[in-house]
Amino acid sequence: MVKLPQSETKKLLAIHGWSGVLLGLLLYAVICTGVAAVFEDEIKDWSSALPTRAAAEFPAGLDAAMRRVAAETDPHFLHDLSIWPAGGGRLNLLFHTHETDAKGRPVERGVEYELDGNTMQTVARREGRLDDLGSARRSSALADFLVELHVRLHLPNPYGLFLTGVLGLVMMIAAVTGFLIHRHLIKELFTLRRRRDRLLTARDAHVVAGTWNLPFAFILAFTGSFFSFASAFALPAMAMVAFGGDRDRMFETLIGRTVAEDSRAAAPADLDAVLRDVRQRAGEEPTFISIEHYGRVDAAITLFMEPKRGELTPISYVYSGASGAFLQDKPLLGLQPSFGGQLYALIGPLHFGNFAGPLSKAVWFALGFAGAYVTLTGLLLWTQRRAGQPAWRRMGIVVHWVGYGLPLALLACPYGYFIAVASGADAITAQAIAFLGVAALTFAAVLLLRRHDAIQRAALLASGAAMLGMPLLRLVCGGLGWSSALRAGIVVVPAVDLALLSAALICLLLAARSIRSARALPVREVRAAGWAPGA
Repeated sequence: MVKLPQSETKKLLAIHGWSGVLLGLLLYAVICTGVAAVFEDEIKDWSSALPTRAAAEFPAGLDAAMRRVAAETDPHFLHDLSIWPAGGGRLNLLFHTHETDAKGRPVERGVEYELDGNTMQTVARREGRLDDLGSARRSSALADFLVELHVRLHLPNPYGLFLTGVLGLVMMIAAVTGFLIHRHLIKELFTLRRRRDRLLTARDAHVVAGTWNLPFAFILAFTGSFFSFASAFALPAMAMVAFGGDRDRMFETLIGRTVAEDSRAAAPADLDAVLRDVRQRAGEEPTFISIEHYGRVDAAITLFMEPKRGELTPISYVYSGASGAFLQDKPLLGLQPSFGGQLYALIGPLHFGNFAGPLSKAVWFALGFAGAYVTLTGLLLWTQRRAGQPAWRRMGIVVHWVGYGLPLALLACPYGYFIAVASGADAITAQAIAFLGVAALTFAAVLLLRRHDAIQRAALLASGAAMLGMPLLRLVCGGLGWSSALRAGIVVVPAVDLALLSAALICLLLAARSIRSARALPVREVRAAGWAPGA
């Protein structure tokens, strides 16, 4: 062990504590937004459902719609085509090509069509860089805002991905060290002592939740770091070093190419027939369709499927884009199954929790919520124990602000979204204004209330009120009513509304119980519960 003077040791401990709290706050933000992002698809349907819904995600008539919009598109963009279900029963068709910008960097530009999945009529058309197209999708803007906050914290590339990757590593280190320092792990799984000392009771709750959450925290941190670092650095570096900057050749090497190159023109295959065939072969519905070299002899149609029943890893099916003939089923990486390909295919389901539909998503939501609770309570315990120091007392204000203000700011986003959609305003900007506005109000409330118990009660009351009003606002701003949604088979609309109303009731009941407890406490114990001495 390196022996340092006492003054140097104190400085290092201070650096350790401050850096840990600052990174912990960012980690808490990533976890909270990830909890919401688990239900990305459900949020899209709930927030922007059309009054009618097609029988399938990729309904009959898609082939004719594809040919129609292709004829309306500049041939320059007819290189690749991506098709996927958008929010609320819509379909997105994106024709795109690879280009280089003025600085010689690779970019992708394209033309995107948003179709009504029931009538196949064009709802919206967008053209530009792919990053700009994503921010212009009004139907999925609510879910996209939350996901972007989770993935990049709304920071530009690659800085946002790098930061979330680092936070994933921090979370992974915390999970490993947490496992090592809990010498009585089995005992701590069930130790929740009831005592009058609130600080010790809070510590027990923190340890129990953290102990149960250790395996999940490690899995989530590892898979999240993989996605962040792979997108921000690993793949671009591999393209530059091993493939001379040729990203197309890199992806062909990693993913595998099943059709020999032939640039001669050819009429596209019947996509409806391909969809009928793949449903028979796989017994599942596709989640995404990719057509490489659209309108050429060497065109390839790749359909990405849900995992088969009882399996975790998805598989894809490849058809000729010219003849429509089935070519092969293939893993996500390479042309043949491999151990590395299986590991890669597991990362997505393990991170997003979508391998068993709503059930696995609900479990991932609960575990993510527990992770956010562990992070917040750890930060609160750390700052409360040091509240006698002015600097840590001020940091306690920040911890309370982020800890209770971030969920409230996230709950404000749907309000900004629905009002923007009803008024024709920009949905992303409206959500940003709502998010930042509520964050500012929360900061003022923390400064005004000063005590931990009062801040917690106010946050519960505000959260309950926000969730209580959300279904009504959605309906007032033109959203589907329950009867219309159920007639159209859109069960997610009443399901999310009921979930919000149930969560609102729980928050209000907890706030009422906290108010009764506060009234029963002597004044000196109320003061002791605060993060500011003498508050």
